[in-house]
Amino acid sequence: MPFGRVPVLEIDGKKMHQSTAIARYLAEEFGLRGKDAWQNYEIDATVDTIHDLRL
Repeated sequence: MPFGRVPVLEIDGKKMHQSTAIARYLAEEFGLRGKDAWQNYEIDATVDTIHDLRL
């Protein structure tokens, strides 16, 4: 893993890192993304804003 960081998710031998990227991947896999590109943008912008505030 890059920089030995966690969390890590491994699926079919592929390792993923970065919690937000993992969450977006899982949302896509389980049909939890928005109904269109605009709604996905709004979801991503909200998540990114919360992440920025936590830093």
